[in-house]
Amino acid sequence: MLRSLFAWFVLPFVLVALPAQQDLEARLDAVKEFSRYFKKSKEEALMVEAVMTLKGNECRPAAEELFKLLKHPSAVVQQAALTVIETYTLPSTYEPWLAELPKSKDNEFLALVLKVVGRAKLKSAVDAIEAVGNDAKTSSVVKFEVARALQAIGEPPKTGMLGNLLTDREPQVRIAALDALAALKVKTLGKAVTGLLDDPEWQVQTAAISAAGVLRPQEAVQPMIDLMRKNGRLQLECAEALFRITGLDFGVDPDRWQKQWNNLMSLGGWRIPTDEDLVKGAEARKKNDAFYAASSQVTTFAKIKTTSTNVLFIIDVSGSMDDLVIEVEKFQGYRDRKRFTIVQTELLNAIDSLTDNTNFDILAFATDIHTWKKRLVPANVVNKDAAKSYVRGLQPIGGSESQQLAAAGLGGSANLEAGKTNTLKALLYAFGVDPDKPPKAVLTGFDKNAIKSPLDTVYFLSDGRPSVGKLIETNEILKEVRKHNEVYRMVIHAIAIGDFTKEFLQQLANENGGEFVDLGR
Repeated sequence: MLRSLFAWFVLPFVLVALPAQQDLEARLDAVKEFSRYFKKSKEEALMVEAVMTLKGNECRPAAEELFKLLKHPSAVVQQAALTVIETYTLPSTYEPWLAELPKSKDNEFLALVLKVVGRAKLKSAVDAIEAVGNDAKTSSVVKFEVARALQAIGEPPKTGMLGNLLTDREPQVRIAALDALAALKVKTLGKAVTGLLDDPEWQVQTAAISAAGVLRPQEAVQPMIDLMRKNGRLQLECAEALFRITGLDFGVDPDRWQKQWNNLMSLGGWRIPTDEDLVKGAEARKKNDAFYAASSQVTTFAKIKTTSTNVLFIIDVSGSMDDLVIEVEKFQGYRDRKRFTIVQTELLNAIDSLTDNTNFDILAFATDIHTWKKRLVPANVVNKDAAKSYVRGLQPIGGSESQQLAAAGLGGSANLEAGKTNTLKALLYAFGVDPDKPPKAVLTGFDKNAIKSPLDTVYFLSDGRPSVGKLIETNEILKEVRKHNEVYRMVIHAIAIGDFTKEFLQQLANENGGEFVDLGR
């Protein structure tokens, strides 16, 4: 009787354990077959396809195979491995690596593990991450990944470790720490964030402004009013952050801000409004602030305002830009209804509006890219005149006339191949990257050249259909831009024209701190 009772209790557990064991055996078999196939694979596409077979086969051996591939020479294989391993979320999968984290002196290993557990949002890794960040001997690259991992996981450390990273000698680490503090809403470090508003690097300043707008420390108000008196993109960002902190709105007019702030401080006992008060203020805020428009330092291109003094205009000259717009009523006053004529006119007007303290350049792109200059130049009377001559001389490559030649069998004269849309190459030019000559593939760390770039604002104008280049899938292009802009901190505005789905350009602007304008179909 006892034996039968024992069997009755044990049998369900056996039945449960058996499928689990069989499932593990299936996963281990999948890893074995992957390893066999990958070793003989030569083509990049087949390697990526093989890597993707490990998705849904989480186990420690699979994670180990994927981890090795994070150092693969091919960037796409690296990315595929990261895409799969970030779906592995069981603490037991990462247990050996987490145990090794605080003890390891291998910076490459540390950075890769931090990248992986961050992307996997592994909350059980926070203590180990914090131990690495608190180690005085930790390299700047590893500290950068520490901050990014905590931000991705969404869990603040128990100590003031992120505050310590704000004083790191590498500006990229300071940026990563500021981003993490803002994302994690660590309001106790608002005063430390305020101290970076006068950082020597503008990229750190813009990260500090953004963080202050989220954490809302009262100490940041006066430094941001002072910062607003300097020319450049940060004026608009200070105005927005000041509104988020105080609930007041005086645009980019530092004198009005100062007068009101002095009045408030003279009252005594004034405190910044609550988050609830701020929500009410935001609802009542006028969309088009009169003070922005009144500032002599504001440049407008396609109705997008900027106080930036370092601007790149990117204009699409692909064949599709030769097409006619459909919404005729929206485009009165232009010499014709071609998409290109309209954007060309907008660009000429923008050049006219540039102030003499602005530096700018122009890039035209189709299948390839062509720059007016190789660097930013002052917007003086001579350069503005030369720039307008350059823009007037631009025309769509492989437009309607070329298409007619091709239809008549004169393909050699049509130049249609040169008139495609290489969106990726045009966008990456802003980061000093040629996708056809990529640097060595590295998943971790940061681009040290980012801080050296004076360029802070891009206007990207296109009909938005990538058709040629290293990447033409829009989500992949967005991912590549995000990767490079992580520390470059460029604002990318997107202006769309034509009859097509505009979500790509809208997302491009949204993800990179810019505005999106739909000129019309």
